Amino acid sequence: MSEKKETIFHYINEHIMYLNNSKFFAGVIIILLNIGSKFITIQFSKSTEAYLKLSVTKQILIFGMSWMGTRDIYCAFILTAVFTILTEHLFNEESKLCVVPHKYRILATILDSEKNGTVTSDELNTAIGVLEKAKREKLANQQKEAFALFHKYTTNY
Repeated sequence: MSEKKETIFHYINEHIMYLNNSKFFAGVIIILLNIGSKFITIQFSKSTEAYLKLSVTKQILIFGMSWMGTRDIYCAFILTAVFTILTEHLFNEESKLCVVPHKYRILATILDSEKNGTVTSDELNTAIGVLEKAKREKLANQQKEAFALFHKYTTNY
């Protein structure tokens, strides 16, 4: 039994050490951290934001993040190329090479029914109506579950 535990721990340790020494894993983690940091608000001027949105600038920033994580230029180039292909082609709903199913591509355009890039008061009211309906349905389901649980509890005693 103790041999089995040792082999399981040995197996887990080998895989953790492989990830620990993997430059690609480190690079992916750095990219994930930087993508996640998008939700932390940092105020840039409008001109700085426009500059950072350029495709070449994004690729340079991704390369920098990858290199910081891997400390290997070749790995950083590969990670940058893979990231660019994924984000600008395979997961970009405006690309001909997009692999995202059509039912998910329309999520971004559902609210903007006029396709003009701005949300009108009618579109906002429609969205609020949908959210209120979803809230009512969720509350009704929670009430049904609570009633079923109460019924089960009272019939068991």
